[in-house]
Amino acid sequence: MSLLWQRRFGPLFATQFCGAFNDNLYKNAFILMVAFEARSFAGIAPELLVNAIAALFILPFLLFSVTAGECADKWDKARLIRLIKVLEIGLMGVGALALLTHQVGWILLVIFLLGCHSTFFGPLKFALLPQHLPVEALMPANGWIEMGTFAAILLGTNLGGLLMAQGDAGRWWVAGLVVVMALTGYGFSRLIPPAPSLMPQLRLSFNPLREAWRHLAEAARDRVVLVAMLGNSWFWFYGATFLTQFPAYTRDTLGGTEAVVTLLWTVLTLAVGAGSLLGGLVRGRLGLGLIPLGGAGMTLFAMDLATAHGAIAGPGTYDVQAFMASFRGLHVMADTALMGLCAGAYIVPLYVLIQTRSQEAQRARMMGTTNMLNALFMVGASLLAMLLLARGQTIPELFLWTGVLNAVVLGGMLLLSPKLLHHG
Repeated sequence: MSLLWQRRFGPLFATQFCGAFNDNLYKNAFILMVAFEARSFAGIAPELLVNAIAALFILPFLLFSVTAGECADKWDKARLIRLIKVLEIGLMGVGALALLTHQVGWILLVIFLLGCHSTFFGPLKFALLPQHLPVEALMPANGWIEMGTFAAILLGTNLGGLLMAQGDAGRWWVAGLVVVMALTGYGFSRLIPPAPSLMPQLRLSFNPLREAWRHLAEAARDRVVLVAMLGNSWFWFYGATFLTQFPAYTRDTLGGTEAVVTLLWTVLTLAVGAGSLLGGLVRGRLGLGLIPLGGAGMTLFAMDLATAHGAIAGPGTYDVQAFMASFRGLHVMADTALMGLCAGAYIVPLYVLIQTRSQEAQRARMMGTTNMLNALFMVGASLLAMLLLARGQTIPELFLWTGVLNAVVLGGMLLLSPKLLHHG
């Protein structure tokens, strides 16, 4: 907890929390507006809009992550964060007006630009940590950052649902809150100490794909870095698979209501945050042991979740209370929670490895390349799920295959880089 009160970490943590909260509050508010007021958007199918939201938010990570890393290595990171937060204030002002006036085109543009905001902020926060903190503080710092991110996602998503259920008054609350949180984030960013560049002469590339390939080749010189980057991206593939499939899984396999979907999302998100925080408490070589231990748990509980549902129930059979009182409900929630805890513990040391083993002058570019890979892996998760489901696989079978794939990926990571097990 002492880290949160230190100027070299606390303001960055708070700035990051405000941004992640705003992204998810605004996105979810619009998704619910589409779902419950579809008639207001004549000629545009609600399903198309919901998919457009997800695609527009992730697209900047594919397009601009490498450039974002270059910017973070070229200029003072604290100054760049403040600039991004000033832009967020204007963005949320436009977004608030668009939400209140049902301007769908403007809302979609704002969501795309929120994706750009997150794309450029990501490499800054992860490259700034080792610049301000000693090596021994990186595990807890990354644990706090991950926990804060998932807590902000959960809070923003759920609050968006609660407020939009209040009709017009709720929409006004969302519009006001996103602007207030943007201003608050900027206020905290003013407290982040300077983080000057080691490469002010760096020239920005206009070919991000070529640069990404070059950074991957650079990472391959220290195989631990490359394996940590790929292992990090696998975490997002794994998480995206479960989060995306939970609605259909709950409706068609568990027989749960929409509220049960929210319950499972909440359990998984809280568990990943708690696992990240707990993982951050473990240090040194023991901390790296969380990679195989957490990875093994991710496989075990994914495979158990594939059979936890028992007999298939019809849609709407279980509300939250009935689900939590049933054996199947307890079994599914336990698997979901333990899976999230293991995933949270697994991801923290991978971030620390990238931060500590990358060259200091190119650390942000490595993080930017990792973020681009994360986006590619999440798209890959969607494509694989679509392929397997189209071929007649059930969602529980998809969960089983994800667990098997996780074991293969973990085994490959350890074979490619045994140093993961004893890097000090």
